[in-house]
Amino acid sequence: MARGYTGTILRVDLESGRIEKQEFDEEFYRTYLGGGAIGTYFLLKEAPDDCDPLSEHNILTIAPGVTTGAAVSGASRCCITALSPLTGMTGDSQAGGNIGPFIKRSGYDAIVVSGRSERPCILVVDGAQVAIRDASQLAGWTVIEVLDRLEQELDGEPWSILQCGPAGERRVRFACLMADRNDVGGRTGMGAVFGSKNLRALCVRGAGEVEFADPKGLTGLNRLAAKRLPDASFPATLNKHGTPGVVGFQAEGGNFATHNYSRGFTPDYQKLDGESFGPALGAGATTCFGCVVRCRKKVKADTPYPLTDKLGGPEFETLGLLGSNLDITDPAAVARASQLCGDLGLDTITMGGLAGYVFECAQQGLIPPETLEGRKVGFGNPEDLFWLIKKTAAREGIGDVLANGFTAAIAEFGEQTAPFAVHVKNQGLAVHMPQVKPSQALMYAVCPIGPDHQSSEHDWLMEAGEDCSGLGIIGKGDKLSVNLAKVRMTVYSQYYYSLLDSLCLCMFCWGPGNLFSYRELEDLVHYSTGWHTTLFELMKAGERRINMMRQLNARRGFTRDDDRLPDRVFTPLPDGPSQGQHVDREAFAKMLDAYYGFMGWDPQTGNPTRGKLMELGLDWT
Repeated sequence: MARGYTGTILRVDLESGRIEKQEFDEEFYRTYLGGGAIGTYFLLKEAPDDCDPLSEHNILTIAPGVTTGAAVSGASRCCITALSPLTGMTGDSQAGGNIGPFIKRSGYDAIVVSGRSERPCILVVDGAQVAIRDASQLAGWTVIEVLDRLEQELDGEPWSILQCGPAGERRVRFACLMADRNDVGGRTGMGAVFGSKNLRALCVRGAGEVEFADPKGLTGLNRLAAKRLPDASFPATLNKHGTPGVVGFQAEGGNFATHNYSRGFTPDYQKLDGESFGPALGAGATTCFGCVVRCRKKVKADTPYPLTDKLGGPEFETLGLLGSNLDITDPAAVARASQLCGDLGLDTITMGGLAGYVFECAQQGLIPPETLEGRKVGFGNPEDLFWLIKKTAAREGIGDVLANGFTAAIAEFGEQTAPFAVHVKNQGLAVHMPQVKPSQALMYAVCPIGPDHQSSEHDWLMEAGEDCSGLGIIGKGDKLSVNLAKVRMTVYSQYYYSLLDSLCLCMFCWGPGNLFSYRELEDLVHYSTGWHTTLFELMKAGERRINMMRQLNARRGFTRDDDRLPDRVFTPLPDGPSQGQHVDREAFAKMLDAYYGFMGWDPQTGNPTRGKLMELGLDWT
């Protein structure tokens, strides 16, 4: 058996308490690689097509990839996959840090959880020793409180803890997962799946080693990363300021969601830029396993809002969605809102989108005053945001409505509020504006896990030249083009990003134009496993994952009719650097048609054809 994986997947049934180890052969790993592809494999095999994502029949997989655990920058991520309580489709979220490498070091290629525990529990994985322990005493505790307690109870050896927080316990449909103190599996409501299974936390001890085919080759790759970092534009910015370092150029391009996505620019954007607030609030940095980039920046302050360095600081998406999108530009206030979400276990992106919806609806007089408990809720007030976050995590009052997402809020407050709900399939959009980035408009609509900004490369790739466009993209265009070349770029880069989410690699290191080349990705797989792969084979693995997810959604009743964008993005932006830009309805419809054609999917349903599934070895689905 090739190296880079153990051949063993840990199966845990929380209902019966049964724990077993399932063996898979080399063909399985070379076909699916790991991550979200393996997670979707188990969903397709075992979850009923009509499964309620919050039922005991949902299948939850926490999976690294065959390269995870190598001491190479960007090779440390982990995918959490299950049916999404928020969208009803495939749910998939990625977390960095240590959880993925520690699962591999504990001897497993994935952990698959089924059933529901009768009582709150934690799953403790220490190599061959696996136990389900009662965690009733932790019910309702915050993320920090649970981390402090578990770190005291565990024996001081290296452990990684993945937990859902109190929002997940209460099954808030966009509850996230916190990985240790600085990393988040943010999207698609995987925290609610943990909560629905009464699984408060997964604790994994990473005391073992992973055997790789060519350790010297892997060491050489990481030395290349360290050598290239100072001159690598985007990774170097991340090293210095973290993702807050990109606020400036995104805002100056009119790509910074403001006032509930109705604008792309705020004149106070510099207050939210990492270069500006870092010196005042910065409290050092952490990094993922084996990575030289060190993009995770911490914050700490006593005033005007308490900020702790026990949780990571706000990322770019959070600075937008909990900041500019709500007309809040005090970085301390945004960092406080971010830490509230982290400590309670809420996805900051969807939370920010829902807050924008509430603020605008309240401004229009569309939410009853008693529902707002007498508060004059509105844009620019951090205290209103803090209140809304706490209400939502606790499922109290208006928060009990928001906890189910945009569609539930519209049903509660009336169809007249729908224009202010900026979402696709009940999941909030990222801060990247589809009005400004046509490829993201397309990806937000068609992505099988709901709108996601890291499921394909962004529009700059059309202008990157040979160094960054080695994916075989044919045709020319620019950032605003909506032609066939732009759709082709979106499709090919979606394959590539899906490959990264199967190998569980970080786009900050392995994305186009960053620290490593496509050929070096082939080297990484070879040094890890001993396989002689080609980029063609690996890209097919990425395509396979997308088709598996889309096929799962098709079996659950989703079609191209669900690939719709919110009305707001079709309205021209009124001012700023992106003034006048919008999604053109006719051009968008043509892009959709072209996308389904490029993917080899049925143009009527927008779903995989039998021929496409057979080509990818997925006829069993």
